[in-house]
Amino acid sequence: MKLVGSLLVIIAAWWLGHFFADPYRQRIRCLEQGLGLLDRLRSEIGWHHRVLTDAFQRASDSYAAWKPMAEYLSQQIDGHESAFTTAFHHALSRVSGLWDSDREIWENLAQVLGKSSVDYQLEYLQGTQEKLARQLQEARTQGLKTARMMEILVSLTGVAIVIVLI
Repeated sequence: MKLVGSLLVIIAAWWLGHFFADPYRQRIRCLEQGLGLLDRLRSEIGWHHRVLTDAFQRASDSYAAWKPMAEYLSQQIDGHESAFTTAFHHALSRVSGLWDSDREIWENLAQVLGKSSVDYQLEYLQGTQEKLARQLQEARTQGLKTARMMEILVSLTGVAIVIVLI
């Protein structure tokens, strides 16, 4: 019976470690997909001259983290329920995994996208891509270290509990 209890405690600690580390990994996935989205968005706006909502929808087709955001943005704009910046702000809440510093970069982008010329939009998209690339690099180095540390600490806590109980 002690063996089964010990095994359950270790499995629960391992699961909790992964649970606490998941936001760090989710941020990395979201930033990677966001960079891909921006790259496709630049071609949709620059080469294909698409309207912003259509460009977001087409660009987000391959990125699961961003697809709900693009669909919501399109619904809000097509229904004439709000301005682009406001709709983008609300749609951004549909993207899970972004941290506040990431959201700030995206919201600054939204203010430019709806109100400037195509050339300036493309230039600002490039700048935003560079900022998000720096965020991603930081998330990969520091975030993955923190995620691994959380997994190990919580798992070791489970092992310590088992040792104390035995």
